Amino acid sequence: MGTVVSFLIDDEDLSSEQVIRAFDEACVELHRLDDRFSRWNAESELSRLRAGDVNETSSLMDEVMELCAYACNLSEGFFNPWAMPGGFDPTGLVKGWAAERALSILAEHEVAAALVNAGGDICVLPGRTYEVGIRHPLTPDALCAIVPTTTAIATSGIYERGNHLINPFGGDVAAVSATVVGGRLAIADALATALAVGGKSVLYLLEGMEGVEGFFIETNGSMFKTSKMVFSEASS
Repeated sequence: MGTVVSFLIDDEDLSSEQVIRAFDEACVELHRLDDRFSRWNAESELSRLRAGDVNETSSLMDEVMELCAYACNLSEGFFNPWAMPGGFDPTGLVKGWAAERALSILAEHEVAAALVNAGGDICVLPGRTYEVGIRHPLTPDALCAIVPTTTAIATSGIYERGNHLINPFGGDVAAVSATVVGGRLAIADALATALAVGGKSVLYLLEGMEGVEGFFIETNGSMFKTSKMVFSEASS
């Protein structure tokens, strides 16, 4: 999946052995999923699927495809991994999905509070509010907002990896950066991609989704947000 994953684990009431075991198992799961969904590993299931070398997909691939279909429908096609060059590419969803699975392993080991950050896509165990700084896409080493979340937050954009996003309907990508807060991370991840691509059209869709908010920034620095989006502005 080509990203760095970091963990914040509250070790209160847990032994160091319990924390290490939980962390190790979460990391094993992430490596297992990366081996299956990496576009940079020619032997991964995803790479072989894109090359036409898979006759029957795994249950994990089926799960991701079903989530992608749901997110595609939810975003009215602005998130469409079947419209990517080279074939099906769930990168805009699978990173958040993998982080969710890692977080669930921590919960299984009785970790009460934790945060998993997969390249800026963040999910947290319920019960605590985390303040997440969002990098400013036009000002290096600065933040554009500090966003509270009790569930998940995902950011997508073209400011770090270049213009790797594709508008399935043709035309330009609307935003240099887009952030979605709420719900489960896999879907927030996909919706952030859709928001970066579709801009105001997708922002309108977010307005009708319960528990989901978002904002995006255009190349000229203008910011647009949903009516209930809450954050603190930050300049550094």
